[in-house]
Amino acid sequence: MALHRSASTVTSPQRGLQMTLTLPDKLKNALDGKAFAHLSTLDPDGAPQSTAMWIMRDGDMIMFNTAAGRRKHRNMLNDPRVSISISPSGEEYVNYSIQGRIVEMRESDGVEIIDTLARKYLDDVDKYPWLTPGMIRVTVIVEPTRIASNS
Repeated sequence: MALHRSASTVTSPQRGLQMTLTLPDKLKNALDGKAFAHLSTLDPDGAPQSTAMWIMRDGDMIMFNTAAGRRKHRNMLNDPRVSISISPSGEEYVNYSIQGRIVEMRESDGVEIIDTLARKYLDDVDKYPWLTPGMIRVTVIVEPTRIASNS
């Protein structure tokens, strides 16, 4: 099911149909740290597309940011299902696999969130250094629907 557009915010019609999962503490720590996550989306032909991502959380919701028009952005507009994989820093043999649904994509705080992620992942920066004039940043909110781990 495709996402619904409204001005610069996109929401999922599925939100609220299932209870949000509680993230395990060790996964919260990985999301709060500097570990890179890998996001998988689906191309229009059904082929998976994966990207290394900066990531964060807001409670038990997962957040990341992308530029409007990128392949993953187009894929998420077509199909809100995603998969995210992350290993805590220093524990590369521990893995969390998260399946979820995009419940919101918004431009309203896109630059603010990419700046927050840049401060988290890069040393000695206040702002995302690769922001170009006219670039539209999109904040993506994922509601986890399934979490698996080998720990």
